[in-house]
Amino acid sequence: MVSYLAEVVGFLLLGVFIYRYVRPPLRRLMDRQAESIRSSLSSADDGLESGQRMLAAARAALEAAHSDAAAIIERAHETAAQLLLEGERNGREEYDRLVASAAAEADFERQRAREEVTHQVGAIVMAATELVVTAEIDTSLQRVFIAETIDAAEAMV
Repeated sequence: MVSYLAEVVGFLLLGVFIYRYVRPPLRRLMDRQAESIRSSLSSADDGLESGQRMLAAARAALEAAHSDAAAIIERAHETAAQLLLEGERNGREEYDRLVASAAAEADFERQRAREEVTHQVGAIVMAATELVVTAEIDTSLQRVFIAETIDAAEAMV
């Protein structure tokens, strides 16, 4: 039993030695390690929060860019519609101008043709009148000349 008692006393002395001399440095080492882990976890949490804030900001910026792009596309559609209407209006104005110009030119040509026909009819009438006046013919021949003159004038019109 002496040996048993010596083993118990040795064990107790070893426990006291470990508790007194080994435990404090080991405890400080464990506390530093726990503090390092807490610091790393805190940094990781801060990084996670920062990343989440950056992600939220990026999503907000992306959403703003989407809405800006939609607004730009809408303005482009409106501008295209306005340009189309303006082009149609300009085309219609040009068409009206060309039609008016063609009508004026046709009126001018018609008036010129009338003047030319009137001039030619006048010349024919004068020629017929000269024939009638200068010729000593009977009335029936004069009527034939006048009828021919009228037919010639009607054919020109």
